[in-house]
Amino acid sequence: MGLETAIDVSDFDNSDYSVSYRFAVIGGGLTGTSLLCQLVDELARMGEAGRLFGSRLGIDVFEKGAEVGPGLPHSSVYVLPFHITNMCARDMTVRIASPDDFQQWVGSNKEVLSHCFDQSEYDFSVSGKVDEDCAHYPREVMGEYLKNQLDDAAQRAEEIGIEVKIWSRCEVVDLWGEKTNIYLTVVEDQQGRKRVGSFQGALLATGHWFESSPIDNYFTSPWPASKLLNAIPPGAEVGVVGSSLSAIETALTLSAEGRFHRLSSGRLRYEKPDEPRRLTLFSRQGLLPRVRGRIGSRRNRYFTCERLQRLMDERPNQLTLMELFHLLDQELSAAYEAPIDWQEILDPSESPVHILRQDIDRAVKGDGSEGELVWQTVLVQIFPVVRELYLSLSRAERQRFDREFNTLFFIHAATQPAINAEKLLALMEAGVVEVKKLGKDYRFAWNESSGKFEFHYTGPGGHELCDIFPYCVDARGQPRSIESDSSELSRNLLKRGIVQIEQRHPAGGQHTTSPVTGSILIDPDTHLVVQPRSSNGGTPDVQLFAVGAMTRGQIIDSSMALGLARSTAAVAENLISILKIMDSQQ
Repeated sequence: MGLETAIDVSDFDNSDYSVSYRFAVIGGGLTGTSLLCQLVDELARMGEAGRLFGSRLGIDVFEKGAEVGPGLPHSSVYVLPFHITNMCARDMTVRIASPDDFQQWVGSNKEVLSHCFDQSEYDFSVSGKVDEDCAHYPREVMGEYLKNQLDDAAQRAEEIGIEVKIWSRCEVVDLWGEKTNIYLTVVEDQQGRKRVGSFQGALLATGHWFESSPIDNYFTSPWPASKLLNAIPPGAEVGVVGSSLSAIETALTLSAEGRFHRLSSGRLRYEKPDEPRRLTLFSRQGLLPRVRGRIGSRRNRYFTCERLQRLMDERPNQLTLMELFHLLDQELSAAYEAPIDWQEILDPSESPVHILRQDIDRAVKGDGSEGELVWQTVLVQIFPVVRELYLSLSRAERQRFDREFNTLFFIHAATQPAINAEKLLALMEAGVVEVKKLGKDYRFAWNESSGKFEFHYTGPGGHELCDIFPYCVDARGQPRSIESDSSELSRNLLKRGIVQIEQRHPAGGQHTTSPVTGSILIDPDTHLVVQPRSSNGGTPDVQLFAVGAMTRGQIIDSSMALGLARSTAAVAENLISILKIMDSQQ
C-alpha cells in the first residue's frame, strides 16, 4: 500500500474524542505499559492538579497482538515455559522510582502465578547460591505482571479523569501530521484500514522487530520459539549467528527434547534425545555473556558516578574512551589488588567452554572478600550514568565504541543467569553446542545452488575455513536500524520524512542482512523525535516521541527494563509539562 495522500479530516473517526489533548501510544508492550503506569502515578500524586490535567487528557493504546501488556519477550505466544528473564527480578519494573516493583508483585501473587512456574526447572536454579535477592522468573511471569499493571493503570487513570482506550489486534500502519495534529491509519483485527485522529501527540513504542526472510530455512530471530522448534527437524545441523543472550535462548529452545538433571557432584548434565540438533554459535569475537554473580557492598573509589559526571560537565561531547578505560582500569586494579590483563579480556586465549566453567565457578563462589563478583560490583555502580557517558563521547569515539567495544560492554552489562549458563555448559559438554570465533573479516552467505548457508572465516594458524549448514538462525538480537524493519509503519515513517536516521558505520563483517545504519534521531533528554525542517511546507512539527528499539543507536540502555522505565518517565514528565502549559493558556 502506498502513502495516504488526500487528507480530509472529515474522514476520521472523531465522534467520541471529547478531551483537549489526545495521545496515541503505538505499541502495548513493556514500553507502552511503563508510560501509562508512570504517567498515572505522577498525576495521582499531584492530587487536585493531577485530576484537573487528567480531565483534559485522553490516551489510546494500539497493540497489534492479541495480548496487551507483555509484548514479544514476555508473551506466551512467543516464549516457552523454561525461558526465564535475563535480567534479575529486582531490575525488572515499569517504574523507575520502584526498581523492585516486579519482585514485590511476584512475592504477593505466588499462588496465582503457580501455573507459570515449572518446578522441575526451578530445582536446577543456583540463584540462591549466587544472590538470594536476584531471582530470574519465567518470562511468562513478567508477562502476567505487565498485563496486571496495565489493567490497574487504566483503571486508576479513569478514576482521575483520563479517557483511556486500549485496542488489541489493532496495528498502526501509517502516521502523518497535519499542522500540529497527528493522524493514523490502523488495521483493526485484520478487518481493513481505518483512519483515526486527531491526536496532539504520540509515542512510538513498537518494541522488537526482525527482518523478513525470503528463505524458508533462514530464521531472522529465535521467536516465536515454538515455530523455530517445529520448523527445524531433529538431528539438523544449525548455524546460529551470534553468541549472546538471544543465541543462548536459541540453544535452549532447540535442545528442548532432551532433559537436564543434576548429578550428585552438583554439576548439571544434559541427556540427549535420540536425534539431537547440533548448533554452532558464531560471532566475531566468540565471546559468551558473563555469568551473573553476587553484588557486594564495596564502593568505587575512581570509577564513580560523581567523577564521571564531572568529566561530562567539563568535556561535553568530547570524552574519549581512553579516559574512561583509564578510570575503569584504576578501579579494577585497586579492587583486585593486581594489574588487569586487558589483552586476555579482549581476546581470550582459553576456549569458550573453559571460560564458561570458570565464570560459573566465580559466579557461585565470588572473587572478592565478601564472596561477591568484583567486576560486576564495580560496573553496576555506574549504570545510572551509562546513557550520559555514551552520549558524551565525541561522534568519532562513539563510532569506535560501536565497532570495537560494543560487544565487550554488553557481555559484561547484559549478563546471563547462572542456571542458563549451567544449561549451556551442559549442552557444550554433551557435544550439541559449539561456539566459534569468526574474526573481523568473515563472510556469511546463502549458496542458492546448494540451498545451504556458508560461514567463511579465518581459523587458527591463518587457515581459510568454511562451515556449511542447512539451517540458520540469526540470534544477534534486535537490529539497531529502523531501515531493517519491514513493517508498513516504519516504511511509511521513512517515506514521509517524519523521522530521520542517524547514520552509523557497520560493526564489521559482510552479511546478507542490512548493515547497521543507526536509529531514528531523538532528543535524548525528552525522547522527542527530531524532525526535518523545511521553509516550503515541509513536515509539520508534531509532538512525536520514541522509546525503545527505535532509539538503540543513541540510547545505550534502551533494551534494558530500567533503561526503558527511565525513558518513559521522561516522556511522562514532558506530557505533564505540556498539560501545565495548556492550563496556563486557558
